[in-house]
Amino acid sequence: MMLDASFYSSINSKYEDAFGHDAGLLGFIQAILPSMPPESLVLDVGCGTGNPVATTLAAAGHRILGIDISPAMIELSRKAVPSGTFDVADMRHYTPPEGVQLDAVFNILSLFLLDREGIESMSKKWSAWLPDGGLLCICTIPAEDCAPEEKGKGYDADGLCARDIGFRFMGARTFITLFTRKGWAILLEKQGFEIVKTLTEMHLPPEDADSDSESHYFILAKKKA
Repeated sequence: MMLDASFYSSINSKYEDAFGHDAGLLGFIQAILPSMPPESLVLDVGCGTGNPVATTLAAAGHRILGIDISPAMIELSRKAVPSGTFDVADMRHYTPPEGVQLDAVFNILSLFLLDREGIESMSKKWSAWLPDGGLLCICTIPAEDCAPEEKGKGYDADGLCARDIGFRFMGARTFITLFTRKGWAILLEKQGFEIVKTLTEMHLPPEDADSDSESHYFILAKKKA
């Protein structure tokens, strides 16, 4: 099963209850803030309810653009961050408004709808959207923490990515594609990014979220000159 916009709209605020107070994610955002110029323009890709990424960044004085495939999630983001601009859009087809110069892109737990080729395509978009010195902030799950040989179809021939890994998420059974840590390093280097910091934290959703535990892999990268 591949989750879609209607699924995310159906869970709306329930998602925030399960994932909006992720201590590892909150710590990652706080660690990034000192690296961001004042009043940075941030694109929050897959913004969800707006919590905690957009709310935390806005509270620190940054300007927020957010996109999500779910209209219900966008409405929640608009309420959470009235100063931001949020639009219903698919990241695979999105282009920032003409004349907009981004300072940072956040793709936090929002790449799971994409296959390997889709993630590789997104990496090209990040590189095109950001200027030299721009920040890229990612939270994903590393393939090697998920036993792809048991929960999926194993690794691709190059060992950098695993496909169709089974997960329980908000009561639904889904299958996702994940890169390894080495795979992420190679992918980002290819697109002109230098990894500045990585962090791994286990997130345990509350029992009523009906979701598997997740090993969250945080990446802070900078576009090289």
